[in-house]
Amino acid sequence: MEINKNRYSVPAMEKGLAIIEMLAKSKQPLGITDIYAITGLPKSTVFMILTTLETLDYVEKLDGDKYKLTLKLYHLGMSLFSKLDIRQVARPIMEELAEQLRFTVHLAKLDHGKSMYIEKVSGPGFVQFSTAIGHTWPLYISAGGKVLAAYMPEDKLDEIIDAQGFQAYTANSITTKEAFKEILQSVRENGYALEDEEGESGIRCVAAPVYDKSGQVAAAVSITALRNELPANKFHEVGLILRDQALRISVQLGYVEPIQPST
Repeated sequence: MEINKNRYSVPAMEKGLAIIEMLAKSKQPLGITDIYAITGLPKSTVFMILTTLETLDYVEKLDGDKYKLTLKLYHLGMSLFSKLDIRQVARPIMEELAEQLRFTVHLAKLDHGKSMYIEKVSGPGFVQFSTAIGHTWPLYISAGGKVLAAYMPEDKLDEIIDAQGFQAYTANSITTKEAFKEILQSVRENGYALEDEEGESGIRCVAAPVYDKSGQVAAAVSITALRNELPANKFHEVGLILRDQALRISVQLGYVEPIQPST
């Protein structure tokens, strides 16, 4: 049975939320007459709603009988963000990526100096990868690890590199600190990382950073594909798609993308 949502609407709440949204979008505090002129709501109704919101500390009354929002809604929003599970937020977008690109999608976080898978969505193709949640890779071997390394403090990265060193898994593996850091610079410039048969022959990966509400890299979302299914001329195209979808996850975690200065 389809529920008629309008039947259960609360007009007073709708008006109150409309006023809150109006105050949030306004560059200047608004008075009762200002709100009346915009909404057409009776002044008595606007007065009662604003008085209630003031009592509950959602708005502050200023000189000249103008009103502005307090930071109460901000703090409520931040408490919500702090409870978000990154896997729960990322999973639907990872499923979209797996369907769109036809590749397996992983979500990885830093764990004891390594990249660890914390979520996985298998691609719809015939070949399935044996990777599993909890699987770890050295940072220099995986695309996700490169993303996590590219944005960490230099001293922390040096500490990890000095402790773990480099091991050649394939002929394409990175084996020096200088080469690794040069690649990390390109990751920061492009906004995505590549792994071209460096951890396992015949396997390629692309990854992009996921930011938290503080602007720090919280995870990396990546795709894993067979070499013949992901030719090198598709790296940039797939990298841009991952970068955009990783940003979608970031925004849902509370990240606000910095405004780029005009040139």
